[in-house]
Amino acid sequence: MHPMTVFSTNASERLHPDRSAGRPGDDDGQAVEIDDLVCPNAATMPLARQLDGRAVRLSGFVAPSLITDPARFLLTARSLAPCQLCGNIHGVESGLLVEPVAPVPTPTMMHEAVAVSGRLRLEPTGAAGSGENVAPVLVDAVVQQPEALASDDARAWLHAYLEARPPHRHPVHRHARSPRRTQFYVGAGAADMILLNGKIRTVDAAFATAEAVAIRDGRFIAVGDSESVGLHAGPDTEILDLGGRTAIPGLIDSHIHQFYVGLNVPTVQLLDARSIADVQAKIADRAETTPAGEWIVGTSGWHESLLAEGRMPTRWELDEAAPHNPVIIPRGGHVVTVNSIALERAGIGPDTPDPVGGVIVRDPHTGEATGVLLETAAYFARRVAPLLPDKDETADLLKAAMQELNSYGIVSVIDPVVDENSMAVYRRLRDDGAITVRTDLLYKAADRAHTERGIAAIQAETSDDMLRFAGIKFMLDGGVEGARLREPYRIVPGEQPDPEYRGLLMTPPGGEDEFVEALGLVAEAGLQAQTHGVGDEAIDVIVRAYARADREMPIADLRWTLMHAFLPSDDAIRTMAGIGVLATVQDHPVLLGHNQRRWWGNERADGAIPIRSLIDGGLLVGGGTDGPVVPVDPFLSMWWMVTRQTLLGYAMGPDQAISAREALELYTINNARIMGVEEDRGSIEPGKFADLTILSQDIVEVDPDDIRHTRALLTMVGGKVVYRDGM
Repeated sequence: MHPMTVFSTNASERLHPDRSAGRPGDDDGQAVEIDDLVCPNAATMPLARQLDGRAVRLSGFVAPSLITDPARFLLTARSLAPCQLCGNIHGVESGLLVEPVAPVPTPTMMHEAVAVSGRLRLEPTGAAGSGENVAPVLVDAVVQQPEALASDDARAWLHAYLEARPPHRHPVHRHARSPRRTQFYVGAGAADMILLNGKIRTVDAAFATAEAVAIRDGRFIAVGDSESVGLHAGPDTEILDLGGRTAIPGLIDSHIHQFYVGLNVPTVQLLDARSIADVQAKIADRAETTPAGEWIVGTSGWHESLLAEGRMPTRWELDEAAPHNPVIIPRGGHVVTVNSIALERAGIGPDTPDPVGGVIVRDPHTGEATGVLLETAAYFARRVAPLLPDKDETADLLKAAMQELNSYGIVSVIDPVVDENSMAVYRRLRDDGAITVRTDLLYKAADRAHTERGIAAIQAETSDDMLRFAGIKFMLDGGVEGARLREPYRIVPGEQPDPEYRGLLMTPPGGEDEFVEALGLVAEAGLQAQTHGVGDEAIDVIVRAYARADREMPIADLRWTLMHAFLPSDDAIRTMAGIGVLATVQDHPVLLGHNQRRWWGNERADGAIPIRSLIDGGLLVGGGTDGPVVPVDPFLSMWWMVTRQTLLGYAMGPDQAISAREALELYTINNARIMGVEEDRGSIEPGKFADLTILSQDIVEVDPDDIRHTRALLTMVGGKVVYRDGM
């Protein structure tokens, strides 16, 4: 048996021995690969059954993940970044659980490689007595890390490691876009439904206003005045008198984590809390019905700036509310606060160092962890938090999320973070006819190999008008507290003490070159790429990589997009316009503006998300919310776009405001264009899907500050009413 080379910067050296026919290991431990033991779908391989109870040696990557507990971690075959929203690892490929004999050295980070020796044990995963449902676990494990390598050398080693692995390649074929819809003909036959006597803002090329629409077979067949449209009525036509109310195309959110909106449904809701005492009361109420030792989880859609104290509750305050339960309260996708029991379960003690790219907030006088964990430090708590619900409950929660979005007039979304598991839940709802929000899915990838896997997963699916498998999402930096900036952050006492801190840059192990390679695969497959970019330096990297990919294969027709676009430079905007890159923006500052100012300074904070400059620079811009990071209410988002007001009562960057008409276009036809579905969605015109929302007021004409008070009275998807309140 060849010795296993664990840490080598020589790409020509193999880090794994020859696959010598899967013979049982000797007493010193056989060196095997993770994917010799477990498949990407978690099925146990024959070799694992053969080695049950024997000593083995592995190399892989530590993955902070929701599926672990304090005594275990997940060892993966490839290096992937944890999800900023949920802390899980999406698309892990092969991975198995490890029980170390001693705690894993901290900090454990994304892209952190380790060598592990231990004893393989098969554990039941199914019904009692089932001999088939087992999973390999490495127990009594000893973990070693490449501590001698500097960070640059470590990245070089990781790149060499990936290059040395046998390629897992999938055939890549150009993915043809849906053909352009042929001219729609009204044809014969009465309408199924007619809406009369309304103020219908069609958002067509002329931004015309009509009185009535007729619908048949799920599409608009006539748009015009009430008299002419009324001619399409038949004996069975349903007539709805709008009574002068305003109707608009059904709203589209081009960046909302719909799957996680569902997972947020059963959490403790905190958006209306106005003090730490309010938070404590809500947590205490949940503790009364939660058995001791079980987790209490708060919603992610709130912000500490709304509290009188202007800060997150501490571990000690949460201890008062729930002394016998671990508590975790996310705020958006980048920050959590936890109580003492949760800190203990996360393995965070007095001597735990801050992980790279994260902060364990400490009391400035005692040095004790306060319970607030920022960016990568939040992974320590997220990985020990509750498991995802079972498939049935997850499907029910996703349906509930869609119904909530329908209540806001939303008919279509892009969900920008999915993997095989969440794709399967969506597919199940589609097959059951239970989808009420047309959904485009973006598979989240972190490197070239993961991109190949995502492309293969997408090409194995079938898209239709309710569920489309649209492309790949990348993530190159964090949120407000982790955006990659050219110039350092401000020092925030008790939270951000490093005068040189500039946030996270989460390129693949192979750096920008590997990112460009991954983009090339997406272009070759004819798919959309969308990339998360908040900080100015991260956006520069994204735009530069897009431009490099464009030189190899023009991307304008693929509708590649920059997500968030907080701090783009003028040069970045010009480059994006020149190669046809699009942008999606959300209303983060309504809640996050408080921390933007504290962490970035007022000048950078107030100029963030420059919608006016993006539009005037020639970019197609779409609108959204990033819910549940911020509330999913599209009218709150449009209110912010038009007024630049925050919920704290001050405006940020009013020179970047847009008109109400433009905000409506961002939420309808612009988003349809970004999704490549403008032939069927985004405006009220004959031949397009009958996706429509009736409003409590005309958002184009009301006082801009009143836009946020708008309600949806009725929502229709494909001519079917999916929400009704007051109509």
